[in-house]
Amino acid sequence: MIQKPNDMDTQLRNRIKQNLKNSLLKYVNNFSCTNIQPLDLLIPKERKIRSIVGGLETSIGTTVWEPIAKTLAETNGFEIIEDKILKPSPFPLELQAELSNVISLRESRSTWIPANECLERMRVISRKINKSGIKYVAPPAGTGVDIFLKKSQVEYAFDTKTVQPNLGSIKSFNKQILEWYAYRVCKNDEVKIECKIAYPYNPYFSDFWSHTPHNRGVLEPRVDALVENEFWDFISGMHNTYKQIASIFEELTSEGFGNELSNLMSRL
Repeated sequence: MIQKPNDMDTQLRNRIKQNLKNSLLKYVNNFSCTNIQPLDLLIPKERKIRSIVGGLETSIGTTVWEPIAKTLAETNGFEIIEDKILKPSPFPLELQAELSNVISLRESRSTWIPANECLERMRVISRKINKSGIKYVAPPAGTGVDIFLKKSQVEYAFDTKTVQPNLGSIKSFNKQILEWYAYRVCKNDEVKIECKIAYPYNPYFSDFWSHTPHNRGVLEPRVDALVENEFWDFISGMHNTYKQIASIFEELTSEGFGNELSNLMSRL
């Protein structure tokens, strides 16, 4: 068995740290608050900072996790796919029907099937479809792939999500990854692909899966959905990668970057 490296080298740490600084500074500098509320009359500075931080929390997937993941993936031999997974237009009715069917099957424990079976069922349908005249267009906003990779002829599509999902959001995540499978097999019947939801960190002091509704079915823990090092170690090829990422945040804090961001927000 090949031993995985335990630590990032200095060059990689510095690259991640600089990319993280650039991304956060860019977000704050480009932030624009267009709505007005009564708190602007009472505590305008604090309200603006809260708006910036709230927006950053919402966009943390693309602002923070995505650039870190792509940097780690590149160093671990992954190809970064810049193209998105596009939706067929018109969406073939037979494939749409099977997609709706497998979505429904996975939402009930009594009928639940694994994602790889869903993929193969849709692949069978796709092989029978006449695809002449089909174009491929951008999917609806908010349903695209955050991190799209390829290695050893296998594609890996990830979307980073909130670490405190409810059952409704888990069902929407399930629908999203099954749509990706359907879109890809429509364009390429033989594609090898794995689509997953990534929870970038565990906010709990114990097992993540026992605190979230994944025990009700839908997404399969550690297969369709990965948390913290289940995701980061796969991307990086290292052990305990999230702890090393967290230490970069701590390093930035000790270097005064947190104060720099705070001061910048106060001046906006």
